[in-house]
Amino acid sequence: MKSRSKTKQHAIPDFYCCYLLRSVPKKQSFYIGSTPNPVRRLRQHNGTLANGSAYRTKKTGFRPWRMIACVYGFTSKIAALQFEHAWQHSNLTHFIDDDQRIVTKKAGGRTIHHKLGNIRLLIKNEFFSYMNLKVHLFCAEAVDAWSQNKFLIDCDIPNVTESLEPPASKEELQKRGANEFASENLVLVEKLYKSVLRADDERVRVYQEALYHGCITCPICHKDFNYMSDEDSPKPLVAFCPTDNCQFLSHLSCLHRIFVDDEQALTGVRKLLPHSGSCPSCDKKIFWTKVVKYSTRLRETSGPQQDSVPSSQC
Repeated sequence: MKSRSKTKQHAIPDFYCCYLLRSVPKKQSFYIGSTPNPVRRLRQHNGTLANGSAYRTKKTGFRPWRMIACVYGFTSKIAALQFEHAWQHSNLTHFIDDDQRIVTKKAGGRTIHHKLGNIRLLIKNEFFSYMNLKVHLFCAEAVDAWSQNKFLIDCDIPNVTESLEPPASKEELQKRGANEFASENLVLVEKLYKSVLRADDERVRVYQEALYHGCITCPICHKDFNYMSDEDSPKPLVAFCPTDNCQFLSHLSCLHRIFVDDEQALTGVRKLLPHSGSCPSCDKKIFWTKVVKYSTRLRETSGPQQDSVPSSQC
């Protein structure tokens, strides 16, 4: 078996988002993009970093830009790029059903209500709904438009958070300057970005401590594995329950089998990947992509791995 240094294995990104920018001097101008680092990308759009800005955001009279919303939690760069393209071309994307479209022409959908409404339509698509995506809003106008749900789109998105900057009137912009408001916005973007990374790092640290206690028995298949072993044998991908204070730990493949079986019992359809399931220990609902995210992060910080369950070497 090849070592990890020679074999590239997929891991869910630490952070990848699609974002919506709004021009400070031209409030009817928007820009949609995607990035693994929204702080760096926003600085590029506003010209404080010389390289990497998109042509459209360089146009005279449009800078500075504020990030007013972002969608994050994508399972891969490709998934984020698919969402970005669909959001940019909401009039024709196959991720939105024709009878649900709120933008039907290429030149349409230029209001904040259309931009945020299309987030709802995309997230409710089966492909993106599996990712348990999160939405964050950075300004009062975006929060108000989201709350209004002008197009009455039926989509339950529980993961919506906000961090608000003060609304800027024309008088305030003239008095304080547009760049100052853009700087305040950058602080909020950086706060979200760092808080997500910090929370994930802390959870991975807790999981690593649980793994390195010697021989562990999977509560589902009752087979043993040992991450403390010095043997150069592959170790299994493992699954933790992300619920606070729950100590559940099993083989990822075992939990996958339970989730798939349970969903098949409920829907009558057997799918390759489950959407979510109940923790066998605390019975709380947990999303499959969240379990896999931490499982692959742990793989990156451990020795040689395999996706199947190895025989016991404890």
